Amino acid sequence: MVYGTIPLMETSERIRPKKSLGQNFLKDPAYLNRIADAADIGPEDSVLEIGPGLGHLTRILTDRAKKVLALELDERLIPHLHKTFHDVRNFDLVHCDALAYPYGSLSGSWKVVANLPYYISTPIIQKLIQFRTHFTTITLLLQKEVAERIAANPGNKDYGYLSVLVQLSAEAKVEFAVPAGAFTPQPNVDSAVITLVLREQPAVVPQDRNFFISVVKAAFSQRRKTLRNSLKQLKVPREQMDLVLCTTGIDLNRRAETLSVAEFGSLADFLLSSPDLRDSAIRDAVTS
Repeated sequence: MVYGTIPLMETSERIRPKKSLGQNFLKDPAYLNRIADAADIGPEDSVLEIGPGLGHLTRILTDRAKKVLALELDERLIPHLHKTFHDVRNFDLVHCDALAYPYGSLSGSWKVVANLPYYISTPIIQKLIQFRTHFTTITLLLQKEVAERIAANPGNKDYGYLSVLVQLSAEAKVEFAVPAGAFTPQPNVDSAVITLVLREQPAVVPQDRNFFISVVKAAFSQRRKTLRNSLKQLKVPREQMDLVLCTTGIDLNRRAETLSVAEFGSLADFLLSSPDLRDSAIRDAVTS
């Protein structure tokens, strides 16, 4: 079913996408409705929309959801959104930077829907994952390359640090591609919609999440090298490295892109359990 889209208004005609904010407005009602479909928005859902823009997707969300809370950074869009949705009772608008919003203050469960500027997509995803207990699903319109990287499986050339970070806490699925021509202005790359279904429990529960992340970062920092070489920056003693295979079954001659999330968990826990790795050098690496 295609829900009504926002009517063209004089104010919106005067608002031009801001390049410095990475704005590309999606107006095609077919794709807008497909995004809402992918997010599975229903009458009992609370939706957090990041970057409502001119409000085209927002209108569809307010038609479907119990309530919609929209976060918008661009001060030029605030009067337009207030005017457009002044009589919509299930809509609230906050003028803020989504990276600075206090997600921990949200009560209840929320579904996130967002059309993210490419330059800020990774930090926003990391922030949402940090506050994952407040969300059930996260549906994002991203640069296609980033979406494919998030959902990539071990052994795939796109599999990397972001894949592991997200898949630790969510199941990721690329829903469909959105061509550049569907946006105003047209971006230089294609986009894709990806849905993250937050896990009730992480795929693995590392002893120390920060240390787990530091191991994954180190492993992918030189992805063409073997794990044995890339993990040297953590100052892992050679004798401890030699114990990894017999203890965890992980061959350090493999590359990072071949390890599953579970294997990264086993590797991080083993390294952390070694007394030699509880010195200040390793702790400095974890917190850096």
